Amino acid sequence: MSFSLGIPTLIEVPDFQNTVALASKLKVDFIELNMNMPEFCPESLPAAKIRKVTKEKGIDFTIHMPDDTDLASFHDSIREGHVQRFGETARWAAEAGAKVINLHLSPGIYFTLPDKKVWIYENYYDKFIGNLREAYSKVIKYAAEYGIMVCTENVNNFHFPFIAKAIDDLCELDHFYLTWDIGHDAKTNFEEQKVLLRHRGRIKHMHLHDWNGRSDHQIPLTGELDIEGMLRFARKHHCSVLIETKTVSSVTQSVKVVRKLLDTMWI
Repeated sequence: MSFSLGIPTLIEVPDFQNTVALASKLKVDFIELNMNMPEFCPESLPAAKIRKVTKEKGIDFTIHMPDDTDLASFHDSIREGHVQRFGETARWAAEAGAKVINLHLSPGIYFTLPDKKVWIYENYYDKFIGNLREAYSKVIKYAAEYGIMVCTENVNNFHFPFIAKAIDDLCELDHFYLTWDIGHDAKTNFEEQKVLLRHRGRIKHMHLHDWNGRSDHQIPLTGELDIEGMLRFARKHHCSVLIETKTVSSVTQSVKVVRKLLDTMWI
């Protein structure tokens, strides 16, 4: 996908047609179907129904994998199940015409000691990265067969040293791409940005929302972030931009704000 604007599926609109109606009203380019909600999973939403919307209304789609996807699990059957689920999703996405699948890189669990937290994946890094490389090689191959980009999102964990190292390692793989969630980045005092910008050419998707010093997913230009700068980055690097506020009212206002800003920037 090139530079484009989209909206997420919303918990208050757990219905495909109503989500499409909202996207049509806001005149956005795409909808990100969030598989954390059962209404937006392959078993519930036929690919032909999605493709029909693209054909008739010109709205494209991206896919957000479930947040609990863990491609590094030390349990073979669990890890293989997640890889299998990704394969099912890639086939569904291809039939639907989606070109981006977004997913999280799980940091796993930690043991709480009297004076610190010990992350299990960090303690067993060689096994962790070995599992990740094997699993990502498989999911990237599945996706590449269908012309789909796999984009891994920063979720307040890219600044963990072992996750940062894993991203650097995974960027050795062909077709490993990144999603820059700018609100998550702000919550870590922009520590995630250091990792992302090391691999700026890999950033193909963006989750855009503001941060007010307490919480993210705020309407753009109501917080502390350089929204204009991020839009310029997205345009330069041909990123699809998900305007990720989480209610009908806030996403409606957010789209208006972003459009007005873009008009000011690029008339």
